[in-house]
Amino acid sequence: MAGYHHAFWHQGRAKLTRMAAGAARWSAAAAQSSALAGRSAAVAWRRATVELVFPRACVSCHAELNADEPDTFDVAFCGACYDQLAFLAEPTCRRCGGPLPRLSTAAETGGCYRCGGRKLWFDETIAAGLYMDLFRELVLRMKRSEGDALSLAMGELLWRQRGERLAARKADVIVPIPLHWRRRIVHRTNSAAVLAEVLSRRLGIPLAEGLLRRPRHTVRQAELTPPQRWENVRRAFSVRAGYHLRKAHVLVVDDILTTGATCSEAARALRSAGAERVTVAVAGRAIG
Repeated sequence: MAGYHHAFWHQGRAKLTRMAAGAARWSAAAAQSSALAGRSAAVAWRRATVELVFPRACVSCHAELNADEPDTFDVAFCGACYDQLAFLAEPTCRRCGGPLPRLSTAAETGGCYRCGGRKLWFDETIAAGLYMDLFRELVLRMKRSEGDALSLAMGELLWRQRGERLAARKADVIVPIPLHWRRRIVHRTNSAAVLAEVLSRRLGIPLAEGLLRRPRHTVRQAELTPPQRWENVRRAFSVRAGYHLRKAHVLVVDDILTTGATCSEAARALRSAGAERVTVAVAGRAIG
C-alpha cells in the first residue's frame, strides 16, 4: 500500500503535488467522503464480489453459466447475452467516443460531426459499447439498488474491451461521477463508482471516490433536451477541499455518455482545481 501511494505522489512524474499528510491524508479524505456519500463503492464491492467471483447465473438473463465458455463465464455473462452486446468497433471519435465511418480521420484529429462544434472540458472518451438494445437495458439496470453485481460485470467488460487503451493513458487518479445525496438515497448505489472500483483495481491507479462532489441537485438528464442538459448541470460539480490536482491526469468514470454535458462539467471542475488532462471512460455511448 505504501508503494501504491508513493507511485501516485512521486515528484518525478511531475503530476500531483505532495499532500501535507501523504497517504494518511488520502485515507482521512476517503473516510470523510464515505461518511458524506453514504454507502461507498467499496461497500457495493463487498456485497457483490461473491456473486461475480463465483457466478451461478448470467447477470443479464440469470441462465446457468457454462464454465466451458471462459470468454463469457469470466465476466458473468452467458454466451447468448454476450453475443447481443453492441460493442464499439474502431474507429471511434477520440474526443466524444462515438462511432465513425471507416475512412474518417476524427479518431486522430479529435473531433467529429457530433462534437466538433461543442466546447468539451475533457480530452478523450473511451467507451465499451453502444447504448442500445441489451446494452441500454443493462446500463439502466445498473442504476438500481440491486444492480451492483451487474455493474461489476460491466466494469470487467469495459476493461476487457478497452483495457489496453486505458492503461496507455497513464492516468494519475480515477474519479467516478458522483450522485447528489438525494439521488443516492433513492438508488442506494452509484453504478459509476462501482465501475471506477473495477478500473482502479485493474489499472492499479488510486480511486478517489470523494474527490468530486455534487452539491446542487439537478433534474434527471434523460428528461431534458440536449440544450437543456448543458444548462441543467452547469457548475453542478466541485472538488472537495484537501485534494490537490496540479498537472494531474484524471480518469473520470460514468455509466453512460450522451451529449457529454455531465462529464464535461465534471472535467471543468477538475481543471479549475489544477488538472492538466481529463479522460472519460464509460460503459455505454449513446448516439442520438
